[in-house]
Amino acid sequence: MADKRKLQGEIDRCLKKVAEGVEQFEDIWQKLHNAANANQKEKYEADLKKEIKKLQRLRDQIKTWVASNEIKDKRQLVDNRKVIETQMERFKVVERETKTKAYSKEGLGLALKVDPAQREKEETGNWLTNTIDTLNMQVDQFESEVESLFIQTRKKKGEKEKQDRIEELKRFIERHRYHIRMLETILRMLDNDSVQVDSIQKIKDDVEYYMESSQDPDFEENEFIYDDLDLEDIPAALVATSPTGMGNIEDEMFLHSSSTPTSTTSSSPIPPSSATCTAVSTSAFTDWLFAPEPLSSLKAMAERAALGSGLDGEIPNLHLTDRDIFSGSSAAPGTPAAPQPSLSEVSIPPSLGVCPLGPTPLSKDQVYQQTMQESAWTHMPHPSDSERIRQYLMRNPCPTLPFHHQMPPHHSDSIEFYQRLSTETLFFIFYYLEGTKAQYLSAKALKKQSWRFHTKYMMWFQRHEEPKTITDEFEQGTYIYFDYEKWGQRKKEGFTFEYRYLEDRDLQ
Repeated sequence: MADKRKLQGEIDRCLKKVAEGVEQFEDIWQKLHNAANANQKEKYEADLKKEIKKLQRLRDQIKTWVASNEIKDKRQLVDNRKVIETQMERFKVVERETKTKAYSKEGLGLALKVDPAQREKEETGNWLTNTIDTLNMQVDQFESEVESLFIQTRKKKGEKEKQDRIEELKRFIERHRYHIRMLETILRMLDNDSVQVDSIQKIKDDVEYYMESSQDPDFEENEFIYDDLDLEDIPAALVATSPTGMGNIEDEMFLHSSSTPTSTTSSSPIPPSSATCTAVSTSAFTDWLFAPEPLSSLKAMAERAALGSGLDGEIPNLHLTDRDIFSGSSAAPGTPAAPQPSLSEVSIPPSLGVCPLGPTPLSKDQVYQQTMQESAWTHMPHPSDSERIRQYLMRNPCPTLPFHHQMPPHHSDSIEFYQRLSTETLFFIFYYLEGTKAQYLSAKALKKQSWRFHTKYMMWFQRHEEPKTITDEFEQGTYIYFDYEKWGQRKKEGFTFEYRYLEDRDLQ
């Protein structure tokens, strides 16, 4: 009871914020349309965008509550969601006007380029596309919930509430796919000018009501939405195809199935639109939920594919009976059934799933590309291949006189030579010849002079006196360090040198 009161309190606060946000949106809207100059308009447009973002976040929360089963009366939530979506549509108008500058060529020629009828047709097409996408997303959510419930009921048998919910979701999926198929057909008719825009506008309210409220307990669907469009009289080429609805599933299959059935994948002669393409897994759940096509339809599709490929001589081979294809799987009435082979004995070449009519030979270019890809795979690049080669280039080259040294001194790459250099010269070499042998030799020479490198501060330190405190982890005292930023040696009293930051590699 306390949880319900808490939830109701959160809903009341959210709806209050919606009312305040809508009021603020209206106020900014009026200011925007009464703005005197472009600077004011830009400011109000930015403020309007902030308010619509707040309202969108509230809308997302409301949609979560609407989808929840804990709330019984959802009318107030649905009404507030529609109010927010109305403001979102109004903001889209402002956004389009903002993108089209008033004095640009596009803005000046917009009225001449776009015919009002064409614009109305495009808007209707966009509405159909968005509606199909929304319904498909809802179908995905339903299927995901069904899969989750199915797994739970497989583990715990006899939970009636979950089974009822599964049946309800199956009905939702079936009705959604019906509407998707109808709307895709209407979209194709619109593209082919086979239907009037006014006729589509008449079904818009009913479709949106179904899309938004189909899950409400008191929802009543209008079963005659598409009757006035005469979709039954249209040519077959314009009919959209979508995944078949779910048939009746026997309780025995649901309760007692323990093995994983083999999934059957079929292809459609008319490729479905991208909005309806869904990936069908080969899991036991997917086979329980949906793909098999009757044998007659499979043979018909194979015959159509063969006719389209020009394989006239092989068409008679496609007229097979059930016994020819699935030997032993079915028997005539009154005859003893033949023993069925186990699923583990079935072996179907994978190539048949990709190319049912046989492989197509590769062209010369394809063979060459495949060879190059295989060759590239054996010579994969290494991360170090992307590093730039460090080369020393003199910024201000200066010619030297002949009597000056033209070559480095003898044994200049030995530690003995570097030990004769001054400390400041060694610091210069260390910091300005990074990644070279000279940096390595200068570091080695500095270590021989009792300098130690601090990896945290990237500076060289030397004891000024014996440390006052020495432990296993640090030592504390007065140190001399070389400040490379100000280029000079400085003294630091009471400094704690932690041994974990000591660079103590043996530079041999």
